[in-house]
Amino acid sequence: MSRRIVVTGSAGRIGRYVVRDLRQAGHDVVGIDIVNPSSPDVDMQVDLTDAGQVCGALAGADAVAHIGAWANAGFVPDTRTYGDNVCGTYNVFQACADLGITRIVSASSAQVYGFFGHAPLYAPIDEDHPLRPLNSYATSKIAGEQAAEYFHDRYDLQISSFRFMGVRRPDELPAQIAAIHEDPATDSGLLWTRTDARDAAAACRLALAAQDPPSGVFNITGAEVAVDVDSTELMATHFPDTESRSELGGRQSPLSCVRAEQAFGYRPRFTWSLQQQHPETDSA
Repeated sequence: MSRRIVVTGSAGRIGRYVVRDLRQAGHDVVGIDIVNPSSPDVDMQVDLTDAGQVCGALAGADAVAHIGAWANAGFVPDTRTYGDNVCGTYNVFQACADLGITRIVSASSAQVYGFFGHAPLYAPIDEDHPLRPLNSYATSKIAGEQAAEYFHDRYDLQISSFRFMGVRRPDELPAQIAAIHEDPATDSGLLWTRTDARDAAAACRLALAAQDPPSGVFNITGAEVAVDVDSTELMATHFPDTESRSELGGRQSPLSCVRAEQAFGYRPRFTWSLQQQHPETDSA
C-alpha cells in the first residue's frame, strides 16, 4: 500500500538512501532537510528546531522516517549538537502527535553504548546493554530514545528507535575495510562492523510497513564483521574481559540484531569483506 512518508535529513548519508528505497517501493516521499533543496532527495528546506516549520512539513503525512540530526559530535559546538538534536527530535514527535501520525522510525546510534571508551560488558550485545555515552551526540540520542518512550506512552505513537552502527555508503566501504584489515585494533569501537546504507534504508522501510508496528529500541548493523577473522577471536583479543553469553558463529557481528529481525524481518542483504563487495550498481 502506497503511503505519504516524510523523511527528515534526506540529504544525509542515511536519509538519501531511505528516500530512494521508499520511492522504489512505490511510496509518495517528501524529503526535508536544512540544506537548500538542490538535491533530488530534498523537496523542502526545513529547520527541525523550528516547531512551526516541522508541523507544516509533516502535515498530510502517513508516517515519518526521522533521520535528520547533527551526525556526530564536532561539526558544531557541543551545546548545539545536543540542543539541536534533542529539540528537532522532540518537535518531530510533537508534530506527529498533533497531526495524528502514529508510525515513526527515529535514528538513534550505537554510540550510546560507548564502545570507543568502554569494553562491552557482554556479547552478543543486545539492546539491554548499559548505555555509557562518551560525547554530546550520543547523549542527545539517549534523550531522543527517552522522548520516544514518552510519546509512545502518552500519545500511543509507534516509534522504532534505531541504534545504527557504522552506516556507510557503498563507495566508502572498500577503503574502510582495507584499513580495518591493516590494524583491527583501531576499529574495535565499531566492533569491526559496517552497515551498508542500503540495508539501513531497508530497515526503515520494513519497520514502517510492519503490520504490528514495533516500538522501542533496535540495533541495526551489518550481519558480519568486515575482517576475515572469527568474531570470537576478535573479542577475546581486543576485549578479553567481556563476558561471552552465547556463541558468536564465524564472523557474526558482536552487535545483535535479533530483536529487529523478530520485530519486522530485518536481515542485512549486503555483507562486506575484502573478497565480498557490493558496488551500488549491483541490483541485489
